[in-house]
Amino acid sequence: MSDWREDLGRFMEQGDKARKQERRTDLEIFIAEKVVPALEQVAAEIDKHGRRATLRSSATSAALTVTRAGEEEMTYRVMGRTLPNGVLPCAEVRFRQRKGLRFITVESMFRSGAQDYTLADVTPDEIVRDFVQNYTSRVQSD
Repeated sequence: MSDWREDLGRFMEQGDKARKQERRTDLEIFIAEKVVPALEQVAAEIDKHGRRATLRSSATSAALTVTRAGEEEMTYRVMGRTLPNGVLPCAEVRFRQRKGLRFITVESMFRSGAQDYTLADVTPDEIVRDFVQNYTSRVQSD
């Protein structure tokens, strides 16, 4: 009688592994095809204005760090938060507290209201707009 329990357990574990792999693949595609190109555009524009933009990416996230005169102004990292029904794209924003030495990290969502959108729903333009909104509201201008 214990054979059926082992068979059922193996089947369930395989399904869980397959779903995790699918999520990872969707996130990798999102990062590579939407996030990195969007942040590359932002980095090129920032570099034109006397700041330095450094883009780092991995399979599961991409981060753009903006520095001015060697000091970090803001780091904007796009990633996915794994939920029971899928992966929710979001950004983690790290910035220097106004006129301070302390850094603050907040989470930023690409859309307001219900967070029922998917990786496939978010466009590169939304990523750029979210970065610009965070940068202009959290970093001190000249």
